[in-house]
Amino acid sequence: MLQGTIYRLNIPAILVCGAVSLVIGFIWYGPLFGKIWAGYTGWTDEKVKAVPASRMVRTYLLTFAAALVTALVLDVLAWSLNLTSVWGGLRLGLWTGVGISAMAFATAHLFEHKPFGLWLIVSGYQIVYQTAAAVILALWR
Repeated sequence: MLQGTIYRLNIPAILVCGAVSLVIGFIWYGPLFGKIWAGYTGWTDEKVKAVPASRMVRTYLLTFAAALVTALVLDVLAWSLNLTSVWGGLRLGLWTGVGISAMAFATAHLFEHKPFGLWLIVSGYQIVYQTAAAVILALWR
């Protein structure tokens, strides 16, 4: 149900969500699943070292920007649904993470004939990030 007020951009909360996405990503694609992900994608230490620093900076900046857009959309949804609790944020993040992101990745992975395990890793990251972000945004009202 839409609230009777005008949506106000929650810049601090959205920026925090962007930072949270990077922290989750460093852990997710580092100690948790980094070696498995690298095996699926073919990334080796040599290949990583060969990437110019400027390209990595651009990659991280664009990743941060994508996380901000995701957080903005989640914030609008949380506001529209009047979510103000941990439970509300958990439900929103799980619904969008599983129902939208994971299913979009599933379609791409199926047609690209990528391994199921890779889909679990990349979709899992989005589900965890979107759930964390939705909780932050629901509580930061």
